[in-house]
Amino acid sequence: MKRDPRSTGRLRRLNPRQRKKLRVGDFKEHCFDIELVFNAPMRGAPYHDFINDFFGFLEQRGLLGGGFGGKEPFSETEGVVANIERGSPTEEDREAVVQWLRARPEVVDARAQDFKDAWHGYGI
Repeated sequence: MKRDPRSTGRLRRLNPRQRKKLRVGDFKEHCFDIELVFNAPMRGAPYHDFINDFFGFLEQRGLLGGGFGGKEPFSETEGVVANIERGSPTEEDREAVVQWLRARPEVVDARAQDFKDAWHGYGI
């Protein structure tokens, strides 16, 4: 059974270097999930062009996307967005991602979930 690295007793025993290495406590990093629904099922080149544009947008903001796949044709997909470097995306990043996606003609709906622990999978 894996122990929760966030337990307060364990965090008190870790020095800053250890907390940074484990990305816990004051070094915790967050990410958020995105759910997309497309106007029409997408496959092949149009989908890959859309994803390339999306990942380009994320990269400009210092973010990284993962997931966003499934079985073709894609009528909906979901993935995760995190910082490229150490740290966490901001609320402004999350809002900008959703606005960018909703402005795309291929997308009917885009929803961002709450922030969660990027390394250990726990909610805030």
